[in-house]
Amino acid sequence: MAELMYITFLKKLSRQRVLLHILFWLAALTFFNFVFRFGRPPLQALANSIGFLPGHLLFVYSLNYFLFPRYVLKGKPTAAIIGFVTILAVTLFYLRVADVYILHYSGGDRLWVPENLPHSIYALFSTGWIAVTIKLVKQWYQAKEQQQQLEKEKLIVELQLLKSQLHPHFLFNTLNSLYAFSLEKSDQAPQIVLKLSSLLRYILYECNAPRIPLEMEIDIIKNYLHLESMRFGERLDCSLQFTGDLTGKTIAPLLLLPFVENAVKHGIGERAGISWISLHLHVADDTLHFKLINSRDILEAPTGHTGGLGLGNVQKRLELLYPGHTLKSTADEDDWQVTLTIGLDAIPFTSTPANYETQMSYR
Repeated sequence: MAELMYITFLKKLSRQRVLLHILFWLAALTFFNFVFRFGRPPLQALANSIGFLPGHLLFVYSLNYFLFPRYVLKGKPTAAIIGFVTILAVTLFYLRVADVYILHYSGGDRLWVPENLPHSIYALFSTGWIAVTIKLVKQWYQAKEQQQQLEKEKLIVELQLLKSQLHPHFLFNTLNSLYAFSLEKSDQAPQIVLKLSSLLRYILYECNAPRIPLEMEIDIIKNYLHLESMRFGERLDCSLQFTGDLTGKTIAPLLLLPFVENAVKHGIGERAGISWISLHLHVADDTLHFKLINSRDILEAPTGHTGGLGLGNVQKRLELLYPGHTLKSTADEDDWQVTLTIGLDAIPFTSTPANYETQMSYR
Protein backbone atom coordinates (compact mmCIF):
# COMPACT_ATOMS: atom_id res chain seq x y z
CA MET A 1 0.00 0.00 0.00
CA ALA A 2 2.81 2.41 0.90
CA GLU A 3 4.57 1.62 -2.37
CA LEU A 4 1.37 2.35 -4.33
CA MET A 5 0.93 5.69 -2.56
CA TYR A 6 4.55 6.58 -3.35
CA ILE A 7 4.04 5.70 -7.02
CA THR A 8 0.88 7.82 -7.16
CA PHE A 9 2.72 10.76 -5.57
CA LEU A 10 5.55 10.50 -8.11
CA LYS A 11 3.03 10.30 -10.95
CA LYS A 12 1.48 13.59 -9.90
CA LEU A 13 4.89 15.23 -9.58
CA SER A 14 6.04 14.03 -13.01
CA ARG A 15 3.28 16.08 -14.66
CA GLN A 16 5.06 19.29 -13.52
CA ARG A 17 8.38 18.46 -15.16
CA VAL A 18 9.52 21.98 -16.09
CA LEU A 19 8.54 23.36 -12.70
CA LEU A 20 10.45 20.59 -10.94
CA HIS A 21 13.61 21.36 -12.94
CA ILE A 22 13.34 25.04 -12.08
CA LEU A 23 12.83 24.29 -8.40
CA PHE A 24 15.79 21.91 -8.40
CA TRP A 25 18.19 24.51 -9.80
CA LEU A 26 16.85 27.24 -7.52
CA ALA A 27 17.61 24.92 -4.61
CA ALA A 28 21.07 24.26 -6.05
CA LEU A 29 21.77 27.99 -6.34
CA THR A 30 20.69 28.47 -2.74
CA PHE A 31 22.99 25.66 -1.68
CA PHE A 32 25.97 27.12 -3.57
CA ASN A 33 25.25 30.61 -2.25
CA PHE A 34 25.55 29.50 1.37
CA VAL A 35 28.10 26.67 1.19
CA PHE A 36 30.61 28.22 -1.21
CA ARG A 37 30.32 31.87 -0.19
CA PHE A 38 33.68 31.96 1.65
CA GLY A 39 33.03 35.35 3.25
CA ARG A 40 31.90 37.11 0.07
CA PRO A 41 28.94 39.52 0.07
CA PRO A 42 25.60 37.84 -0.68
CA LEU A 43 25.14 39.46 -4.11
CA GLN A 44 28.66 38.56 -5.21
CA ALA A 45 28.24 35.02 -3.96
CA LEU A 46 24.97 34.76 -5.89
CA ALA A 47 26.60 36.13 -9.05
CA ASN A 48 29.39 33.56 -8.73
CA SER A 49 26.85 30.76 -8.26
CA ILE A 50 24.97 31.85 -11.40
CA GLY A 51 28.24 32.08 -13.36
CA PHE A 52 29.20 28.50 -12.42
CA LEU A 53 25.67 27.19 -13.00
CA PRO A 54 26.11 26.35 -16.75
CA GLY A 55 28.88 23.93 -15.79
CA HIS A 56 26.57 22.13 -13.36
CA LEU A 57 23.83 22.07 -15.98
CA LEU A 58 26.23 20.49 -18.46
CA PHE A 59 27.39 17.91 -15.91
CA VAL A 60 23.94 16.91 -14.63
CA TYR A 61 22.10 16.71 -17.95
CA SER A 62 24.99 14.91 -19.66
CA LEU A 63 24.85 12.25 -16.95
CA ASN A 64 21.08 11.90 -16.86
CA TYR A 65 20.21 12.13 -20.54
CA PHE A 66 23.33 10.78 -22.24
CA LEU A 67 25.66 8.71 -20.07
CA PHE A 68 23.15 6.77 -17.98
CA PRO A 69 20.56 5.85 -20.65
CA ARG A 70 23.14 5.00 -23.33
CA TYR A 71 25.86 3.24 -21.38
CA VAL A 72 25.26 2.69 -17.65
CA LEU A 73 21.73 1.25 -17.85
CA LYS A 74 22.64 -0.81 -20.91
CA GLY A 75 25.55 -2.50 -19.14
CA LYS A 76 28.49 -0.90 -20.98
CA PRO A 77 30.96 -0.16 -18.16
CA THR A 78 33.97 0.72 -20.32
CA ALA A 79 32.09 3.26 -22.41
CA ALA A 80 30.40 4.58 -19.25
CA ILE A 81 33.75 5.21 -17.53
CA ILE A 82 35.23 6.90 -20.61
CA GLY A 83 32.10 9.01 -21.01
CA PHE A 84 32.10 10.02 -17.35
CA VAL A 85 35.76 11.07 -17.43
CA THR A 86 35.11 13.07 -20.61
CA ILE A 87 32.05 14.84 -19.17
CA LEU A 88 33.90 15.61 -15.94
CA ALA A 89 36.93 16.99 -17.81
CA VAL A 90 34.83 19.22 -20.07
CA THR A 91 32.83 20.50 -17.10
CA LEU A 92 35.94 21.22 -15.03
CA PHE A 93 37.45 23.07 -17.98
CA TYR A 94 34.38 25.29 -18.21
CA LEU A 95 34.49 26.02 -14.47
CA ARG A 96 38.13 27.13 -14.74
CA VAL A 97 37.35 29.32 -17.79
CA ALA A 98 34.42 30.92 -15.95
CA ASP A 99 36.66 31.47 -12.91
CA VAL A 100 39.60 33.03 -14.74
CA TYR A 101 37.94 35.01 -17.54
CA ILE A 102 34.40 35.78 -16.28
CA LEU A 103 34.04 35.70 -12.50
CA HIS A 104 37.63 35.99 -11.20
CA TYR A 105 36.43 33.83 -8.35
CA SER A 106 39.80 32.52 -7.13
CA GLY A 107 41.83 35.52 -8.26
CA GLY A 108 44.20 33.36 -10.34
CA ASP A 109 44.99 33.55 -14.06
CA ARG A 110 46.02 29.93 -14.75
CA LEU A 111 43.59 27.41 -16.21
CA TRP A 112 45.43 24.42 -14.75
CA VAL A 113 45.33 24.65 -10.97
CA PRO A 114 45.42 21.11 -9.47
CA GLU A 115 44.80 22.29 -5.91
CA ASN A 116 41.38 23.67 -6.98
CA LEU A 117 40.19 20.34 -8.43
CA PRO A 118 38.84 18.81 -5.16
CA HIS A 119 36.75 21.92 -4.52
CA SER A 120 35.34 21.91 -8.06
CA ILE A 121 34.66 18.17 -8.07
CA TYR A 122 32.86 18.40 -4.72
CA ALA A 123 30.69 21.23 -6.05
CA LEU A 124 29.77 19.16 -9.12
CA PHE A 125 29.09 15.97 -7.19
CA SER A 126 26.96 17.80 -4.64
CA THR A 127 24.33 18.38 -7.32
CA GLY A 128 25.17 15.49 -9.64
CA TRP A 129 24.46 12.64 -7.25
CA ILE A 130 21.14 14.18 -6.18
CA ALA A 131 20.04 14.64 -9.80
CA VAL A 132 21.09 11.10 -10.72
CA THR A 133 19.24 9.68 -7.71
CA ILE A 134 16.07 11.54 -8.74
CA LYS A 135 16.46 10.20 -12.27
CA LEU A 136 16.85 6.60 -11.07
CA VAL A 137 13.83 6.92 -8.78
CA LYS A 138 11.82 8.27 -11.71
CA GLN A 139 12.85 5.32 -13.88
CA TRP A 140 11.90 2.95 -11.08
CA TYR A 141 8.50 4.62 -10.93
CA GLN A 142 8.06 4.32 -14.71
CA ALA A 143 8.96 0.63 -14.57
CA LYS A 144 6.45 0.09 -11.76
CA GLU A 145 3.77 1.98 -13.67
CA GLN A 146 4.44 -0.10 -16.79
CA GLN A 147 4.25 -3.27 -14.71
CA GLN A 148 0.92 -2.18 -13.26
CA GLN A 149 -0.39 -1.44 -16.76
CA LEU A 150 0.70 -4.88 -17.98
CA GLU A 151 -1.03 -6.49 -15.00
CA LYS A 152 -4.23 -4.58 -15.77
CA GLU A 153 -4.10 -5.67 -19.41
CA LYS A 154 -3.45 -9.23 -18.28
CA LEU A 155 -6.50 -9.10 -16.03
CA ILE A 156 -8.65 -7.91 -18.92
CA VAL A 157 -7.44 -10.77 -21.12
CA GLU A 158 -7.96 -13.31 -18.34
CA LEU A 159 -11.47 -12.03 -17.67
CA GLN A 160 -12.35 -12.35 -21.36
CA LEU A 161 -10.91 -15.87 -21.30
CA LEU A 162 -13.00 -16.71 -18.25
CA LYS A 163 -16.14 -15.38 -19.93
CA SER A 164 -15.48 -17.34 -23.11
CA GLN A 165 -14.85 -20.50 -21.07
CA LEU A 166 -17.94 -20.17 -18.90
CA HIS A 167 -20.89 -19.37 -21.08
CA PRO A 168 -20.57 -21.74 -24.10
CA HIS A 169 -20.56 -24.82 -21.84
CA PHE A 170 -23.39 -23.50 -19.72
CA LEU A 171 -25.33 -21.96 -22.61
CA PHE A 172 -25.66 -25.19 -24.58
CA ASN A 173 -26.84 -27.11 -21.52
CA THR A 174 -29.39 -24.44 -20.67
CA LEU A 175 -30.67 -24.24 -24.25
CA ASN A 176 -31.13 -28.00 -24.29
CA SER A 177 -33.14 -27.73 -21.08
CA LEU A 178 -35.17 -24.89 -22.58
CA TYR A 179 -35.83 -26.97 -25.67
CA ALA A 180 -37.05 -29.89 -23.55
CA PHE A 181 -39.33 -27.65 -21.45
CA SER A 182 -40.66 -26.00 -24.61
CA LEU A 183 -41.58 -29.37 -26.11
CA GLU A 184 -43.46 -30.15 -22.91
CA LYS A 185 -44.98 -26.64 -22.92
CA SER A 186 -43.82 -26.29 -19.36
CA ASP A 187 -44.51 -23.16 -17.33
CA GLN A 188 -40.82 -23.07 -16.44
CA ALA A 189 -39.74 -22.21 -19.99
CA PRO A 190 -40.34 -18.42 -19.60
CA GLN A 191 -38.38 -18.47 -16.32
CA ILE A 192 -35.45 -20.15 -18.05
CA VAL A 193 -35.48 -17.52 -20.80
CA LEU A 194 -35.61 -14.67 -18.28
CA LYS A 195 -32.84 -15.99 -16.05
CA LEU A 196 -30.66 -16.99 -18.98
CA SER A 197 -31.07 -13.51 -20.46
CA SER A 198 -30.05 -11.95 -17.14
CA LEU A 199 -27.00 -14.20 -16.85
CA LEU A 200 -25.81 -13.55 -20.39
CA ARG A 201 -26.32 -9.79 -19.98
CA TYR A 202 -24.18 -9.95 -16.86
CA ILE A 203 -21.39 -11.95 -18.53
CA LEU A 204 -21.33 -9.94 -21.75
CA TYR A 205 -21.84 -6.39 -20.46
CA GLU A 206 -21.75 -5.94 -16.68
CA CYS A 207 -18.43 -7.77 -16.33
CA ASN A 208 -16.63 -5.08 -18.34
CA ALA A 209 -16.45 -2.90 -15.22
CA PRO A 210 -13.49 -3.44 -12.82
CA ARG A 211 -15.90 -3.59 -9.85
CA ILE A 212 -19.58 -4.42 -9.65
CA PRO A 213 -22.10 -4.41 -6.77
CA LEU A 214 -21.76 -7.55 -4.65
CA GLU A 215 -25.52 -8.01 -4.76
CA MET A 216 -25.29 -8.31 -8.56
CA GLU A 217 -22.82 -11.19 -8.29
CA ILE A 218 -25.11 -12.83 -5.72
CA ASP A 219 -28.15 -12.50 -8.01
CA ILE A 220 -26.21 -14.13 -10.84
CA ILE A 221 -25.22 -17.04 -8.57
CA LYS A 222 -28.91 -17.49 -7.68
CA ASN A 223 -29.97 -17.40 -11.34
CA TYR A 224 -27.22 -19.79 -12.33
CA LEU A 225 -28.12 -22.37 -9.67
CA HIS A 226 -31.83 -21.96 -10.40
CA LEU A 227 -31.17 -22.77 -14.05
CA GLU A 228 -29.02 -25.74 -13.13
CA SER A 229 -31.66 -26.99 -10.71
CA MET A 230 -34.16 -26.88 -13.58
CA ARG A 231 -31.77 -28.88 -15.72
CA PHE A 232 -30.88 -31.53 -13.14
CA GLY A 233 -34.28 -31.63 -11.45
CA GLU A 234 -34.40 -33.99 -8.47
CA ARG A 235 -30.69 -34.80 -8.85
CA LEU A 236 -29.62 -31.42 -7.44
CA ASP A 237 -30.31 -30.01 -3.96
CA CYS A 238 -29.10 -26.43 -3.33
CA SER A 239 -28.97 -24.55 -0.04
CA LEU A 240 -27.95 -20.88 -0.22
CA GLN A 241 -27.39 -18.36 2.58
CA PHE A 242 -26.43 -14.70 2.08
CA THR A 243 -26.06 -12.79 5.32
CA GLY A 244 -24.50 -9.62 6.72
CA ASP A 245 -24.14 -6.07 5.48
CA LEU A 246 -24.13 -6.42 1.67
CA THR A 247 -25.44 -2.99 0.69
CA GLY A 248 -22.92 -0.71 -1.01
CA LYS A 249 -20.20 -3.36 -1.30
CA THR A 250 -18.37 -4.04 -4.58
CA ILE A 251 -16.38 -6.96 -5.90
CA ALA A 252 -14.48 -7.92 -9.04
CA PRO A 253 -16.87 -9.50 -11.56
CA LEU A 254 -16.98 -13.25 -12.09
CA LEU A 255 -14.95 -13.86 -8.95
CA LEU A 256 -17.39 -16.13 -7.08
CA LEU A 257 -19.45 -17.62 -9.90
CA PRO A 258 -16.62 -19.86 -11.23
CA PHE A 259 -16.43 -21.65 -7.87
CA VAL A 260 -20.14 -22.45 -8.12
CA GLU A 261 -19.89 -23.42 -11.77
CA ASN A 262 -16.96 -25.70 -10.96
CA ALA A 263 -18.92 -27.35 -8.13
CA VAL A 264 -21.79 -28.12 -10.49
CA LYS A 265 -19.52 -29.35 -13.26
CA HIS A 266 -17.37 -31.68 -11.17
CA GLY A 267 -19.53 -32.37 -8.11
CA ILE A 268 -22.91 -32.86 -9.77
CA GLY A 269 -22.45 -33.09 -13.51
CA GLU A 270 -20.17 -36.13 -13.21
CA ARG A 271 -22.06 -37.84 -10.36
CA ALA A 272 -24.95 -40.28 -10.52
CA GLY A 273 -27.82 -39.99 -8.06
CA ILE A 274 -28.74 -37.06 -5.84
CA SER A 275 -26.09 -34.33 -5.33
CA TRP A 276 -26.09 -31.24 -3.14
CA ILE A 277 -24.52 -27.79 -2.85
CA SER A 278 -24.35 -25.69 0.31
CA LEU A 279 -23.25 -22.07 -0.07
CA HIS A 280 -22.90 -19.50 2.70
CA LEU A 281 -21.76 -15.93 1.97
CA HIS A 282 -21.40 -13.54 4.89
CA VAL A 283 -20.13 -9.94 5.00
CA ALA A 284 -18.90 -8.33 8.21
CA ASP A 285 -16.71 -5.23 8.62
CA ASP A 286 -16.10 -4.95 4.84
CA THR A 287 -14.79 -8.52 4.78
CA LEU A 288 -16.42 -11.22 2.68
CA HIS A 289 -16.49 -14.81 3.93
CA PHE A 290 -17.43 -17.28 1.21
CA LYS A 291 -17.92 -20.97 1.99
CA LEU A 292 -18.99 -23.50 -0.62
CA ILE A 293 -19.49 -27.21 0.07
CA ASN A 294 -20.65 -29.74 -2.48
CA SER A 295 -21.01 -33.49 -2.69
CA ARG A 296 -18.59 -35.53 -4.73
CA ASP A 297 -18.07 -39.06 -5.91
CA ILE A 298 -15.76 -40.94 -3.53
CA LEU A 299 -13.92 -42.43 -6.50
CA GLU A 300 -13.37 -39.03 -8.15
CA ALA A 301 -9.74 -37.85 -8.23
CA PRO A 302 -9.06 -34.72 -6.16
CA THR A 303 -7.43 -32.98 -9.10
CA GLY A 304 -10.70 -33.06 -10.99
CA HIS A 305 -12.14 -30.36 -8.78
CA THR A 306 -9.29 -27.89 -8.66
CA GLY A 307 -7.63 -28.24 -12.02
CA GLY A 308 -10.16 -26.37 -14.16
CA LEU A 309 -9.17 -23.41 -16.30
CA GLY A 310 -11.79 -21.21 -14.62
CA LEU A 311 -10.46 -21.70 -11.09
CA GLY A 312 -6.86 -21.19 -12.20
CA ASN A 313 -7.95 -17.91 -13.75
CA VAL A 314 -9.76 -16.85 -10.56
CA GLN A 315 -6.74 -17.68 -8.41
CA LYS A 316 -4.53 -15.45 -10.57
CA ARG A 317 -7.06 -12.62 -10.35
CA LEU A 318 -7.24 -13.01 -6.59
CA GLU A 319 -3.46 -12.67 -6.33
CA LEU A 320 -3.51 -9.46 -8.37
CA LEU A 321 -6.71 -7.84 -7.08
CA TYR A 322 -6.86 -9.11 -3.49
CA PRO A 323 -3.28 -9.82 -2.35
CA GLY A 324 -4.44 -10.21 1.26
CA HIS A 325 -7.02 -12.91 0.51
CA THR A 326 -7.15 -16.41 1.96
CA LEU A 327 -8.31 -19.30 -0.21
CA LYS A 328 -8.52 -22.90 1.02
CA SER A 329 -9.80 -26.02 -0.68
CA THR A 330 -10.25 -29.25 1.27
CA ALA A 331 -11.84 -32.61 0.57
CA ASP A 332 -12.94 -35.71 2.41
CA GLU A 333 -14.73 -38.87 1.38
CA ASP A 334 -18.10 -37.20 0.90
CA ASP A 335 -17.65 -33.57 -0.07
CA TRP A 336 -15.47 -30.74 -1.31
CA GLN A 337 -15.14 -27.49 0.61
CA VAL A 338 -13.86 -24.11 -0.60
CA THR A 339 -13.46 -21.12 1.73
CA LEU A 340 -12.49 -17.63 0.57
CA THR A 341 -11.95 -14.45 2.58
CA ILE A 342 -11.35 -11.08 0.91
CA GLY A 343 -11.67 -7.40 1.77
CA LEU A 344 -14.39 -5.58 -0.13
CA ASP A 345 -14.56 -2.10 -1.62
CA ALA A 346 -17.47 0.25 -1.01
CA ILE A 347 -19.49 2.14 -3.62
CA PRO A 348 -19.47 5.89 -2.92
CA PHE A 349 -22.77 7.72 -2.39
CA THR A 350 -24.89 4.64 -1.78
CA SER A 351 -27.97 4.29 0.33
CA THR A 352 -27.77 3.52 4.02
CA PRO A 353 -26.37 0.00 4.60
CA ALA A 354 -28.82 -2.58 5.79
CA ASN A 355 -28.44 -6.09 7.10
CA TYR A 356 -29.23 -8.58 4.39
CA GLU A 357 -30.19 -12.17 5.09
CA THR A 358 -31.50 -14.60 2.54
CA GLN A 359 -31.91 -18.36 2.68
CA MET A 360 -32.86 -20.26 -0.43
CA SER A 361 -33.27 -23.89 -1.26
CA TYR A 362 -33.65 -25.54 -4.65
CA ARG A 363 -34.66 -29.14 -5.08
